[in-house]
Amino acid sequence: MRRHLDAPVSPLTWNILLELAAAKHSKDMADRKYFSHNSPAGATPSQRITAAGYNYNWWGENIASGPQTEAEVVNGWLASPGHCKNLMSPNFKEMGVGRTADLWTQVFATPSR
Repeated sequence: MRRHLDAPVSPLTWNILLELAAAKHSKDMADRKYFSHNSPAGATPSQRITAAGYNYNWWGENIASGPQTEAEVVNGWLASPGHCKNLMSPNFKEMGVGRTADLWTQVFATPSR
């Protein structure tokens, strides 16, 4: 596997608010039958993160449709340059993941202090 960034980054910390934002987005995509970072009503990832109560300086989001296991979804994200860039970004300190059926959302952020 090719690394998309040269320097190693610190491990991410799990954040329950980011998990909540991710889980709600995966459920919304399943319930309303769409696959996009923005909801049909126009809600953006940054709006969902804020609505979950998380104050951030940086944010990012990965979504996936189809993988059945954690290993499959992570391997897919690592194989995609854009998704891998989010996973390896030094800008992000925390993350959360949510899944409904085969729809996955991974939210990254750095809290504002």
